[in-house]
Amino acid sequence: MKIKNSAVSSSLTQTDVTKLLYMIEEEKMARDVYDALYEQTGLSIFDKISDSEQTHYSTLLKTASKLGVDTGSLSTQAGVFTDVTVQSLYDQLILQGSQSTSNAIGVGILIEETDISDLQTSIDETTVSSLDQVYSNLLNASLNHLWAFDSIA
Repeated sequence: MKIKNSAVSSSLTQTDVTKLLYMIEEEKMARDVYDALYEQTGLSIFDKISDSEQTHYSTLLKTASKLGVDTGSLSTQAGVFTDVTVQSLYDQLILQGSQSTSNAIGVGILIEETDISDLQTSIDETTVSSLDQVYSNLLNASLNHLWAFDSIA
């Protein structure tokens, strides 16, 4: 278990830690994909939502720190991920989104749908109130992002 402060994190399970680390990488992945797609398409929606994903990423990192979860093994380099599933998804989405503007919008929709599903699962599986609160806030934001992408699809 990657926990630094056992007094703060005694209620965390290994599942909580694993999911938190995964969600950190998923938010970073969304930011990195949106940055790349903004560079390719020039569509302001990618720039705006990337800024929001940066906020989500930072919030999750702060939450991990408060809970004593060590995030030192996670990469801060754009497009580089510790979790092989996230790395594979990033590579696939960059390839798919680079094919056309329509595909890029579709990638945005897919990212938000995936994030919503993962956040709902994380909310359902945690008993840690601070994680539940953060995940719920991120879920609401992802629903807004999905709506934004759907509105231009």
